[in-house]
Amino acid sequence: MTSIRGGAGKSSMATLVADIIRQHRQDRVLAIDADPGLGSLPLRLGAAPPRSLRELATARPSSWDEASSYLARTPRGLWLLSCNSGGQVGSELDYPAFQSATGGLSRYFSVSVIDCGAGLITGLHRGILSSAHAQIFVAPATADGALSTRAALRWFAENGFVSLLSRTTVVLATQTPNPDTDLERARHLLAAGGRSVEVMPYDRHLAPGITISADRISATTRAVATRVAAQAFVSSTS
Repeated sequence: MTSIRGGAGKSSMATLVADIIRQHRQDRVLAIDADPGLGSLPLRLGAAPPRSLRELATARPSSWDEASSYLARTPRGLWLLSCNSGGQVGSELDYPAFQSATGGLSRYFSVSVIDCGAGLITGLHRGILSSAHAQIFVAPATADGALSTRAALRWFAENGFVSLLSRTTVVLATQTPNPDTDLERARHLLAAGGRSVEVMPYDRHLAPGITISADRISATTRAVATRVAAQAFVSSTS
C-alpha cells in the first residue's frame, strides 16, 4: 500500500483491505505499519502493538508464542505489527531490518498487508516494493492527485519496477462529499494499458484521526474495498 504523500487515504485503504481479506480467509492475516515515522495504521485499526517491529528484528523469536508477543490483535481478529510502539517516533529503518522482522513471521501468516510511509524513494520502500506480490497505490481523487499518480507510474517504469506496474491497482480516494474533479476522466487517464483504477467514494466514517469501524462504513465503500482486495490477488498470480 503506497502513496506519494501523506493524507492520501492510504492507511484507511490498508485498514479496509486488510479487514476484507481477514473476513474471507480462515488462516491468520497480518497488517504491518511500515511507516518509520508515526504511522496511523494502529489508530485506524484501534489496536496498539506492545512492542515494535524494530524490537522484533533484534529479538528473532523462534516460536509463535514468542512472535505473537510483538503483535496486537483487533477485536475482529486481524493481527497488527508496527514499526514503532507507544506512540514514539523512531529513527530511519532499513530494509534488511524490516526483512529480518517480517521474514520470521511469514511462516505464521498467509497474507500480509503492508502500509508503507508516504513517498517512494527510500531504501525501505524500494525493498518492500521489490518483493511485493501486488501494489495498491492510493492518491487523492483530485486533478493534482491524478497528475501526481501519472508521474509516479512513470517513475516506476523508469526505475526498475515495470513488472510491478502490471500488478498495481490505483485507488483514487474521494475526501469531500462533492469532488471538483471529473473522476471518470481521471480514471480513464490512469487506466492506460488496462491498469485497474478504482474510485473510493466519500465516506464520513473514514474521517482522519479516528478508528475505522467496519460496521459503520457504507455498502459502496465496502464493495470498492472488496474489489481492490480481489484485484490485488488476481494481479499477484497473473
